[in-house]
Amino acid sequence: MKIRDFFTTYFVEDKELKRSLNLVILGVCFGIVFFNVTTGAPIAGFAKELGFGDLLYGFMLAMPVLGGAIQLFASYVLEITKKRKLIFFLGGFIQRIPWIFIPILPFFISDKNLLFSLIVFLLAITAVGGAFINVSFMSWMGDLVPIEIRGRFFSHRSMLATFVSFISGLGIGWFLDRIHGLIGFAIVFILATILGLLDICCFFWVYDPPMKKSDFSQVNFRKMMKSVIKDSRFFHFLLFAIFWNMALNISAPYFNIYMIKYLKMSYFEIALYVQIVSNVITILSVRMLGRLIDRFGNKPVLIISTLVVSFLPYIWCFTTPNNWLFFVILVQIFAGTFWPGIDLTFNNLALYLSPNENRSFYIAVLNFFVGIVNALSFIFGGYIIEYVAPPIVAFINNVTGLHLVEYHLIFILSGVLRFTFSRIFLPRIHEERSKPVEELKNHIVKKIKSKI
Repeated sequence: MKIRDFFTTYFVEDKELKRSLNLVILGVCFGIVFFNVTTGAPIAGFAKELGFGDLLYGFMLAMPVLGGAIQLFASYVLEITKKRKLIFFLGGFIQRIPWIFIPILPFFISDKNLLFSLIVFLLAITAVGGAFINVSFMSWMGDLVPIEIRGRFFSHRSMLATFVSFISGLGIGWFLDRIHGLIGFAIVFILATILGLLDICCFFWVYDPPMKKSDFSQVNFRKMMKSVIKDSRFFHFLLFAIFWNMALNISAPYFNIYMIKYLKMSYFEIALYVQIVSNVITILSVRMLGRLIDRFGNKPVLIISTLVVSFLPYIWCFTTPNNWLFFVILVQIFAGTFWPGIDLTFNNLALYLSPNENRSFYIAVLNFFVGIVNALSFIFGGYIIEYVAPPIVAFINNVTGLHLVEYHLIFILSGVLRFTFSRIFLPRIHEERSKPVEELKNHIVKKIKSKI
């Protein structure tokens, strides 16, 4: 078996499709390093090194995701021009090239306010590129990947990305612990950017199927927005996406800061006990999840996965600088098992519930709302930590004798909102091919008993 066929040969027969799918998988092996660096512990450490507080850190992370707010325009351009491949490349390069300059600026600018403003400006440019690349990628994959193999394909893609993620994470963590200060961050960010550009370049040889015909010459965004909202199947999924992401992202960016500032974990320890543990578990579970999705549908897998993930923030509240190892590993075992179930089913449902015609517009509407919610949630979480949590945490500690810190408050809030919103909105999503949750539960229990 040829290396290039390793990941798709056993479930794809068409040679041209096989080649394209393998290139999509190869690309994510480069891209995952870029995203881990620009959204994970390195960017948190970079913000800390620059002296930015939690609120400014939230603003930094909010800018790239605000690109969702212009995805409606990106969708319009895509549907008018039908130049999906060209738009993907332009968006990809615009999204990633500014990251070469972001870690270099602190060497030349000492004024913190000016530095923050310039970084935010560059991040806004990446947001524009991200809007175009996200819309074109989802539209492209919706037409390229046959629906009957999407679960298996994206699970394989996720598995390999996970493997590359923990290998690169260890190397980056080891490097940052030894090359301290801005020089270390500059080297890591520039290297990650180069890999991110290689990700984009892989798509030069990916087949781009003809887009479905649609007349956007007289497009009325107001009417199109109404049509999306009136599409009850997609609208219920949209509601879940909005509220679920709000619940996640008031806390999500701050776990890395919490580990660095409060738990005093090194970058290598974060890579080893956070990335490695969860990624190894993901590699072991993601193929099984893909098969479960193809057999039982996306909805039951998503229901079970969100239920478990809703309780993970509470475990962090038991961690201290002296006892964090057990609790961090416990969280990552559950995260590595169930987070892929959320990621895979979310993307699959977005493609499944959006119509073939004007799919990019539906995806743009989804990303428009999710992008705005994510950005506001990042900022809101930082605001709570800096201005709301201190008096509340001080009062609770004085009354109960506990030793909570400000981060614990948003962890608890996030857990409550995750559980509440998933239980409210998930049952309303309609997927014809999905089977009852009980059937999936019984299948899992039966498998577990057979292994005992």
